[in-house]
Amino acid sequence: MSWVDQGFIAFDTETTGVDVVTDRIVSAAAVEFRGGVEVDSREWLIKVDIEIPDGASAVHGITNEMSQSQGLDQTEALASIREFLVSRNLPVVCFNSQFDRKILDSNLERVGLASLTGVVDICPYVIDKQMDKFVKGTAQRRLQPTVARYGLELNEADWHGALADSRITGLLLLAQQGRYPQLFASEPTELAQSLVLWREEQDASFKAWLAKQPPR
Repeated sequence: MSWVDQGFIAFDTETTGVDVVTDRIVSAAAVEFRGGVEVDSREWLIKVDIEIPDGASAVHGITNEMSQSQGLDQTEALASIREFLVSRNLPVVCFNSQFDRKILDSNLERVGLASLTGVVDICPYVIDKQMDKFVKGTAQRRLQPTVARYGLELNEADWHGALADSRITGLLLLAQQGRYPQLFASEPTELAQSLVLWREEQDASFKAWLAKQPPR
């Protein structure tokens, strides 16, 4: 039995922006999978201490009024998120963990909580880029077109909701397990180590490609 069947947590955030140091998590969701099916889930709406830009609200639908009137206390919410992710001792799967894990750690540390150091980090985005290198266009690597290439669907209205995006990320990992079973035969820590190296190679390759482009 693969570690995927034993269990993992799919996690997603919606935020005030894309800066992992200064922006805040507005909402988050975690979905626990065991035996290939969802067994538990949590969702958090957070009362943030900065303004949510209109552009961010347009993406995820969460306004300043919603955050302030319906959101949980920031420290309380972040502590709850951390407890959910750490207490189950399972790998955490984020579609683009380079963003979600970094902004979560930054938000945790800002309110005096420990980061997720030691929690195994699995990134389907890096897996997809490593195993299918001939997808054309960076836009086709986003979550929606990526899951479509694995035969998965999500209602249009649900995209950019943390809970729906977490669920589809979990289903994406299961689809990747079916397509690339050799990747999931070892321990999750081994795959996580490979993902770090693959991301470094992918980033270096992208930078080299950019350097070859003619100036605009």
